[in-house]
Amino acid sequence: MTRAGNNSRLRLAVAMLALAWASSAQAFSTGIATTSFPVPAQACNFCHGGGLIPTVMLECVDCGGGPPVVAPLSTHEFKFTVVEIGLQNHAGLNVSSPLGTLATGGGFSANTQTLTGTGGRQEVTHTAPKAAAGGVTEFSFLWTSPASGSATLTAWGNAVNFNNNTSGDAAGTTALIVTISGDTPTPTVTPTATPEPPTPTPTPLGGCPTTVDAGCTSGFAKALLKMSVGVAGKEKLIAKMLKGPALAQTDMGNPLDVGQGGTGTSYSLCVYDDLGALAGGVEVNRAGDTCDGKPCWKPVGHAPNDPRGPGKGYKYKDGAQTADGVGKILYKGGAAGTSKAIAIGKGPGLPLGLPAALQSATQATMQLRSSDGICLSADLTSISEQTATSFKAKE
Repeated sequence: MTRAGNNSRLRLAVAMLALAWASSAQAFSTGIATTSFPVPAQACNFCHGGGLIPTVMLECVDCGGGPPVVAPLSTHEFKFTVVEIGLQNHAGLNVSSPLGTLATGGGFSANTQTLTGTGGRQEVTHTAPKAAAGGVTEFSFLWTSPASGSATLTAWGNAVNFNNNTSGDAAGTTALIVTISGDTPTPTVTPTATPEPPTPTPTPLGGCPTTVDAGCTSGFAKALLKMSVGVAGKEKLIAKMLKGPALAQTDMGNPLDVGQGGTGTSYSLCVYDDLGALAGGVEVNRAGDTCDGKPCWKPVGHAPNDPRGPGKGYKYKDGAQTADGVGKILYKGGAAGTSKAIAIGKGPGLPLGLPAALQSATQATMQLRSSDGICLSADLTSISEQTATSFKAKE
């Protein structure tokens, strides 16, 4: 066959492939789950293009304003808004969360449904492109919180021109961190304002407070936070605080004392943006549990009550990443300049909205908190990666 003939066949094959892909993309006009995102970091923008990225907003309707804090296992209404851009006057959506339960409902639930997404979890999406009203397209949904910790709701809003193909469209995304607190009453639409206390109120050491704790122990010469969530099933988190101040084994509590008169210590890794607001966090409350048939926690050296004297710290290992995606924790005390704290996690149980929450931050702070000991803190002032799906910064 001539070269011209080969070129003609190649052009025909490319055209047929493009037509097949466009036809497949059109099927999502009746709703899409994250399992259908060819590239999770691009989501709707993998198929749709040529338009302007819209402004999108996600808020809790009945959480009382400010960073949302809700009671365990409580249900709340959320509203997702896509701002119209010229001819892009219709919109679709996808909302997902690795924790809690999503469902349809609320004041703007028309044209919404749930589909099974990544990890077998329910996600909220559209049944058909919804027309804008007054310059915005508004959707609502319900979310029931988990028993503890914090959760990230990630929302994509695709602003389309309703021309029956994928041209002239574009999607924007946002993420909302919701903190679950057993001490917080069920929020109401109109909360009663409380006056500012004359002195700062101490925050509990267990879990992640909504604002950075200035009372944590610092002094680490090196620190690193690295997270990537762009590929489903390959999410990773690495957090390190190295060459820190003088610390003893029991300065960070004791996760080994269950059955010995204690309740066992839980630990949280909390990350804050440059304004001191909580961007995301993970909690490991596995004292006394077994992981892979062995105790999840082991001492570094001896246990604190060992007749030979205490050791230097603790290490945690869970191959199943059961607690918020965390697989390993190492806390090791010692003389000044030798202490360290390391946490490593992977998988969809991690706080997937963390990079997006830090996308515009000029620096970050991470804190390792003990439910009955001191907390450790490190500022991350040098940022080398900063996108909606990846973040890397160091001290």
